[in-house]
Amino acid sequence: MALEFDRSIIGQVFDETSFPAVTTEEIVDYALSLGETNPLYIDEAAAATGPYGGLIAPPTFVSKLRAQKFTPEHLPKFGKFGFDGGRDLELYTPVRPGDELVMLSTIHDIYEKTGRTGSMYFIVIRNEVRNQKGEKVAVIDHRIMQR
Repeated sequence: MALEFDRSIIGQVFDETSFPAVTTEEIVDYALSLGETNPLYIDEAAAATGPYGGLIAPPTFVSKLRAQKFTPEHLPKFGKFGFDGGRDLELYTPVRPGDELVMLSTIHDIYEKTGRTGSMYFIVIRNEVRNQKGEKVAVIDHRIMQR
């Protein structure tokens, strides 16, 4: 049986969340909370002589960002319950102090898989993060599995 839903929802932006400017303290605190010792993330003077010419956030920094809406109002329901099916993170431009980040959220894909216990339905929520220059910082794909 083919998966039935309104395919026009694929790729449509359902949320745009803006975040306050990233601070040096926020980057350093995040890095230290992970036990990170790389001077690019925690030492402004050392980072200034590094490949980026200044402090940058650890790559996973964007994973702490949360959209105002995690899912659209009319998310299709394919089962009785759902849970986190994992996430993928693609990185492009490093986050720096002063960056003003914006996250655009879309439904990227909906697909079905058959497992040992029957059909499973996956909804992929894509969060694209850009900085104030319009540069793509990261793409985070969240999978929601429903049964």
